[in-house]
Amino acid sequence: MKENQLLGITMALLLNLVFSCSKEDTPTPAINLFSATINGSSLVDGMENVEPDAILELVFSASLDKTAFESALSISSASDTPALNFVYLSQASRVRVAMELQPGTTYTLRLDDRAIGQNGERLESSLERSFTTAGGGVITSLPPCTSGTGDCLETVMLTADGTAGFQFYSSFPIYEPMAEWEDLRAAVIVVHGVNRNADDYFNYLMSSLKAEGLETSTVLISPFFKTAAEAGEGEYYWGGNGWREGQESANSARISSFGAVDQIIAQLADKARFPVLEKIIVTGHSSGGLFTHLFAAANRSEGAFPGISFEYIVANSQYFYYPDGRRIDENTSQLYIPTGCTGYSLWPIGFAIVPPYVSQADEATFNNHFVNRSVTYLLGNGNGPDGAFNDTDCFATLLGSTRYNRGENMFRYMELVYPGIHRHSRLIVEGIGHDGAGMYQSAEFRELLRGLLGG
Repeated sequence: MKENQLLGITMALLLNLVFSCSKEDTPTPAINLFSATINGSSLVDGMENVEPDAILELVFSASLDKTAFESALSISSASDTPALNFVYLSQASRVRVAMELQPGTTYTLRLDDRAIGQNGERLESSLERSFTTAGGGVITSLPPCTSGTGDCLETVMLTADGTAGFQFYSSFPIYEPMAEWEDLRAAVIVVHGVNRNADDYFNYLMSSLKAEGLETSTVLISPFFKTAAEAGEGEYYWGGNGWREGQESANSARISSFGAVDQIIAQLADKARFPVLEKIIVTGHSSGGLFTHLFAAANRSEGAFPGISFEYIVANSQYFYYPDGRRIDENTSQLYIPTGCTGYSLWPIGFAIVPPYVSQADEATFNNHFVNRSVTYLLGNGNGPDGAFNDTDCFATLLGSTRYNRGENMFRYMELVYPGIHRHSRLIVEGIGHDGAGMYQSAEFRELLRGLLGG
């Protein structure tokens, strides 16, 4: 009997030991910090001139346990521990922390390496950063943010039919309230294509700006027109390809894609913030090229800010707006009126059934803007693959037999219909096909950029 009792106790101890060891051997899942920004700028150790009314934004690889995260985070100075207001977005993988800090004060931010994920994920390494708030002065310059990562991604609340967040990559924090940018003479707004890869297009343009030595005098902005799946809670998003045509967002707070860019331009046109900015270039490739072609005529910014010079560069679009029903016959290079294609004058090819944003101007006013605004057709004549090319719908095939020919036909139309009047031009990029990086990093585009921006 005693032997059986002793054997039972021994077995229990062994099972407990095995169970304890198995728990210790189970790896703790990890959570990574993707980016940390404060007031739209990358949070680096020793940062200075931080606006006291501050917003910290942290992006993680997994959803946070809110209680655990708030316990692990601390922000304090020798004399102040500010109250923190937390807002969780993107299924709690992104958090914004609003706080009111004392001016001229050095703070330390700490995030402990403990379990902060919803499933027990542990932060792999602790974060500690010191930064100093502005002492009531004005920020006149900062180094540019030069990579399409979370460090350059900004969020602004835009208001139209409701209010929601809109994200864009930017080389400078253009909504910084304490800034008067003394070096920024120009802005380039580049619109992504159908893949909505705003980060890539930010990188393409930044490469050319840096090559021309223009990155410190030009603010680069790449708007992100998100899908429903990409948008976080309380952010604008667009279904299908409506964003490239100026259509309204699909969420309950509605804004035209054109109106979103108008509001960003309005910030750039604020002379209190951008006292020397005098030129804005809007450009886009492929679907972004269609956006640019339409925005050139539709936007309300150019008329509202006469002190700023606007340029529009349409790169490799396959669709073009025509002010009337005539097209170019490629065999004769002359105008003709097509037959047998119902609806070929519908938006965005023509002015029939336009979006609400566009309908606020009549067709004559729209066409007048279209003819008299400065548009450059950036055309790649390479013969590489073009899987996105529409060669089936009659409204598309009437524009031309290839993407390159469609751009040439559009310019030929302007030459025939508005000789000596229009402000459109064309530039050919030799040997480059349907390739955003190739177009924007080409010698031809860089020369155009240099001429427009005075590099």
